[in-house]
Amino acid sequence: MAARSTHQQSTTPLSPLDQHLAYLKLSFIAEQYTALATQAADKAWSHVDSLARLMEGEADGRGDRATTSRMRVARFPVIKTLDQFRWDWPTRLNRLQVQNHFRLAFIQDKANLIILGGVGLGKPQPGHCPYRSQRCPGTNHHRP
Repeated sequence: MAARSTHQQSTTPLSPLDQHLAYLKLSFIAEQYTALATQAADKAWSHVDSLARLMEGEADGRGDRATTSRMRVARFPVIKTLDQFRWDWPTRLNRLQVQNHFRLAFIQDKANLIILGGVGLGKPQPGHCPYRSQRCPGTNHHRP
């Protein structure tokens, strides 16, 4: 005689839309489309506007998950944010200028950003490779 399973499955079948969203892994849209459809009806949004809001939310969520995944794979020993930076040391630091550079406009302008300062101030070294045995691509530099 076969043993009966005590685990019960949900008896509510997924709608075809929910099945497609699950298959395509569109989690934000699956969670939000009913609430957004109600909001769109109340505010008389066009179909394109409501679809654009769903897609924006999905894209934002996917971007956040990709960033989290990349940071996990990079295995940074410590993750530091600009919010954790001590603005009281060094004392002659132009906070507004530094925060402006974090907008990364210099990349779009195809300009360079040179960070000068004394030893131990936490300046990044973007040209160094993560492994000692690797040569930095496009340079003759080796990590010491």
